[in-house]
Amino acid sequence: MTPVPGRAWAASSVCVSLVLSVILGGLPLVSFLRDGVHLYCEYSDVGEAAPGSFFCADGIGYIVPVATIILVWALVSALAIVAMSAWIPPALRPRLVSLLSLGPAVYLSILAADATGRLRATVQPRDFWSGPMLAVTVLLSGFAAVVLVLLVVRGSRSRLVLYVVGGVLLLAALAAQPGMLAATLLTMGLFGASLILDRARYELPSAPQLR
Repeated sequence: MTPVPGRAWAASSVCVSLVLSVILGGLPLVSFLRDGVHLYCEYSDVGEAAPGSFFCADGIGYIVPVATIILVWALVSALAIVAMSAWIPPALRPRLVSLLSLGPAVYLSILAADATGRLRATVQPRDFWSGPMLAVTVLLSGFAAVVLVLLVVRGSRSRLVLYVVGGVLLLAALAAQPGMLAATLLTMGLFGASLILDRARYELPSAPQLR
C-alpha cells in the first residue's frame, strides 16, 4: 500500500478529537440542548414566573439525541479517515477533510434551529435562538467561508494563513458558545487533520500536482 504523508498524524487528530468531544463535551452538550436551545422543552408564561418558564425533560430524555449526535460524528470521522486514503489525489485529501470539518457544527446548529422552532411560545422562535446561537453562528459562518476558500486557493503560504484564520474563528466560536464544546473539539480535530495533510504534501519533493 502506498504510504500517505501525514496520514498517521491526521488520523490521530481525528480519533483523539472524537474521543475528547465525547468525554469532555458530553455533559456540556446535554446542558446546551436543554438549557441553551431548549430541546424537548415547553414554554409557559402562566403562573408566578415572569416573563416565563421552561419545562424540560429530565437528563434521561436526552440520551437518544446525544447518542444520535455521537453516531453522526463517528460517521463523519470515519469518512474523514477514508478521505485520507492513497487512492485520493494528494491535493484533494485536505480539501475533503476540511469540508467534513463543517459537519459537526452544522448538524448541531440545524438541531438547535429545529428545537427553537418547535417551541410552543408566545414570542417568536428566533428570540430563543438568537441568545445562544447568534454570535456562534456568525463565527462558524466565517469559518465555513474559510473552508470554501481553501477549496480553490493554491500556494503554501496563502493556505497556511487561511488555516490560521480558521483556527482563530473556531477558538472564538468556542468562547462564544461553550455548550458546543463537543462539536467544536471535533471540528478542530478535523480541521487540524486537514492542515497536517496539506502541509505534508508541500514538504514532499516537488512533483507535478494540483496545488
